[in-house]
Amino acid sequence: MNPPPLAIETREVAKRYFDGSTRVWAVAGVSLQIPAASFYVLLGPSGSGKTTLLGLLGGLVTPTRGDVILLGRSVVHMRDHHRARWRRRHVGFVFQDLALIPRMSLLENVLLPLAPLGGATSEDVARAEALLDRFGLGAKGGVSSERLSGGERQRGALARALILEPEILLLDEPTAHVDADNADRIVEHLGALRDEGRTVVASTHDPRLADDPRIDRVLCLEHGQRSGSDEAE
Repeated sequence: MNPPPLAIETREVAKRYFDGSTRVWAVAGVSLQIPAASFYVLLGPSGSGKTTLLGLLGGLVTPTRGDVILLGRSVVHMRDHHRARWRRRHVGFVFQDLALIPRMSLLENVLLPLAPLGGATSEDVARAEALLDRFGLGAKGGVSSERLSGGERQRGALARALILEPEILLLDEPTAHVDADNADRIVEHLGALRDEGRTVVASTHDPRLADDPRIDRVLCLEHGQRSGSDEAE
């Protein structure tokens, strides 16, 4: 039986920052393979490099060295505008701070990724409303984002990440600021998206997420490197 195709692969990818005169390797030579239609978690404490690695996986962060291959294509060797177009088409992000725009309605926030493409059509609006319904937010579309609860904001950001129907979904600390019920609800949604064929990768230090049986695999990070506590590829 042939193994499933890879959605994401990194080859000794590394990212260096400078803190004054000090050279800091946020990610220090990480190689991994994430199959398509899987649900993976990057687990590590603050400062372990998981957020930087997540940015590398999605083409938001340019590596100092190494390669990142998404859906069979290296994003490292693309020109900036080609990489931005590839990322917009294939990768959805949910950031830790959610990045919802205050004083805009939830529906307007969900439709925001369509602005660089010329704005939303009636079909786009219908798709956005269907996403809000799916995540239990059908009655919240007209509500200003700052008036939503933490769980509602998290699910709204998830709907926005899916509006362009990406194959890959990346989430930074998706359960960090929600209670146990909302955390379970988010993982349920993410598992369902995996079951529909999307590749889901979440970074976390939250054991509620890392220990969930609906997750296919946990990759542990420490000091910018894979730790020995997760199994070999």
